[in-house]
Amino acid sequence: MAIGDIIVGLDIGVSRVSCVIGQVNKFSEIEVIGYGLSNNSGIKRGQILDYERVGQSIRDAVNSAEQISELSVNSAYVNIKGMNVRIEKVVMESEVERPNDGMTVNDIYNLYTKIQISTRLERDEQIIDILPSAYVVNGRLYKEEPIGAFCKTFQMEVEVVIARGDYIVGVQKALKYANLKIDGLILETLATSNIILMPEEKQNGVLMLDIGGGHTDISLYKRDKLEFYTTLPVGGDHITNDIALTFDINTEEAEKLKRQYNLALVSMITNNHEIKLTSKAAGTNDVVKCSEIVQVIEARIKEIYQLTRRMLQEKGMITAINTVVLTGQGISNIVGAEELATRTLKINQVRVCSPKLINVIKPQHTTVYGMVRYISGL
Repeated sequence: MAIGDIIVGLDIGVSRVSCVIGQVNKFSEIEVIGYGLSNNSGIKRGQILDYERVGQSIRDAVNSAEQISELSVNSAYVNIKGMNVRIEKVVMESEVERPNDGMTVNDIYNLYTKIQISTRLERDEQIIDILPSAYVVNGRLYKEEPIGAFCKTFQMEVEVVIARGDYIVGVQKALKYANLKIDGLILETLATSNIILMPEEKQNGVLMLDIGGGHTDISLYKRDKLEFYTTLPVGGDHITNDIALTFDINTEEAEKLKRQYNLALVSMITNNHEIKLTSKAAGTNDVVKCSEIVQVIEARIKEIYQLTRRMLQEKGMITAINTVVLTGQGISNIVGAEELATRTLKINQVRVCSPKLINVIKPQHTTVYGMVRYISGL
């Protein structure tokens, strides 16, 4: 993109909407010139159920970003998660228009067009991205576009990202209530991995677990390719609900306890003291040990790890993992999450990437900041 170009990103989550306005500076880097955050409801299990309510949340976040940037926003890029997409691997061959002059950008674009036409789509589905992973020219493998190579034909290996039609329609309706148009949909893992994973991790095999409030995004990268991507409908908010249901307390008190006793392992407790709880049913004070709270936290996090491992084993991909990276608001502040991951996933190299370590305005803007950076690099 050119210097001065403006990119607006929207991260529409289960509990929050985040907006970032970025501008390309003279160093071809993204400079954040506006940001906004609002509470969100109306989304359940990845589906927009109340378009007007979600639209209002979008408008609130955008208004805050507009005030800071002193710009008016008319359209934005929106994130999309794994439960609303499928990825199809395609290998296709194409002829070079003028073999004696070498391969050109047009030859590659022509193959992109052929892939788009030949990809089978279900009703209302839409291709939102085509991710090239390899080129084969004269029997030789290239990672980058082999522009100028002399050949009659070449092959391209790509991952075609296909979005569900009903989700696209839902996003468009919500944005309409916010008086916005959609510039495009961005696969969330591409945005997040762009600022969280190291190049050597993506090359050697890395499992990224992005645990948010309502969902956990599971991404596996190997040889710098996205090999597997899906979303589990379980996240940090479920830990809060578990605590509330187990001890018959309201969600506000449960959230406070989760943050106060933020341990992933009961064995890490050094002082198993008593806690007074206010029962929402009787309004009386119940007494429990802090280990009982941590037990609930440990059980839910362990379940997320177990579901992930089982899924990857079924796909025959568990041996491709060299490193595990944990990120997201639902896990980054929980002490011992990496130790529990090591035990449950049976992977020795585990690290936690806290959004606080990334140079953004607030941790809640990590995903949308990654989206804006991803778009600027296209």
